[in-house]
Amino acid sequence: MAALMPERMRALFRSGKPAQLLYQDESLRIVNQGLSGEEVVENYLRVIDFNDPEHKRVLTSASEIRLCLERKKYLFKKVTLPIETEENLREVLAFEMDRQTPFSPDQVYYDYVINARDRQNRSLDITLILAPVDKISMALQQLEENNIQINAISPCEEIDPNLNEVNLLPPEKREKPHKRYRLVNMALFLFVSLLLIGNLVLPVWQKSQLVKQLDGELEQHKAQASEVVALRDKVNSAKQQNRFLDEKKQTSLQVLDILLELTLLLPDDTWVSNFEIRDKTVHLHGQSVASATLIPILETSKLFENVTFRSPVTQNKKNNTERFHISADLVVSQEEKG
Repeated sequence: MAALMPERMRALFRSGKPAQLLYQDESLRIVNQGLSGEEVVENYLRVIDFNDPEHKRVLTSASEIRLCLERKKYLFKKVTLPIETEENLREVLAFEMDRQTPFSPDQVYYDYVINARDRQNRSLDITLILAPVDKISMALQQLEENNIQINAISPCEEIDPNLNEVNLLPPEKREKPHKRYRLVNMALFLFVSLLLIGNLVLPVWQKSQLVKQLDGELEQHKAQASEVVALRDKVNSAKQQNRFLDEKKQTSLQVLDILLELTLLLPDDTWVSNFEIRDKTVHLHGQSVASATLIPILETSKLFENVTFRSPVTQNKKNNTERFHISADLVVSQEEKG
């Protein structure tokens, strides 16, 4: 009878352990019957035979199934993004995918882990984990052809403890796990429903009137509380906007002064391709006909001190220039020191 039921109906009666599959060397293998770590000797790391009754029982009765990928089938990369992107981080990573990786969003399954939040610099330190679809399409096709739905795709090796909960499967493709106590919960729900219906038929007119009165008073208090909360939110929002504008104004003026100083100092045969300010230090990446002359030129400025090369100068034979990376500390005024 169970075989005649639709897949969604059979899922309600699943009570098996979680199953873990390993996709290695272009073949699917059963690791064990569950993520609890208890190994099944007859199935451990054996290539799946979808016609084998034991393998089919493990897969169809599993409360959830995780597809585990060997190391060469996924990549990971450190990414830094503004802290404001956290609310829509998955969409932002999809937009940034072709810039941060050689792939477009539709070519990979991906997930992320937030390693740290730098509120001072308003940035997020993120580990992006992705698996090219073409490297796992064979496994997904086999599972789909045999009506096996998975709940998660994740790396097999623990590169970092933070990656243990990674799920590369897109949210819209994830099947919600079915727990073994579903039937018990359904029975409890029916029992409670019967009790509630029984209470409704009892003569509780006076109590219902009291409830109506209390509900009216509660609604009045809720409306007043909502007005107070809305007013508080508006005040906090206005404070944050004012603080943000002041900080942006001060930062913009300092950056403009530095850019003007560099424009006046650097010779015409020098090009700056990357300009960055980190922790009161200016970093310049670019090309010049004579990079060695840039150090004494920058040292003449009242804005810079401790001017030095951060990496060896390299030759660009195409245009007969030298690539350089120079850093200089910003001179801190007495007001800023105070």
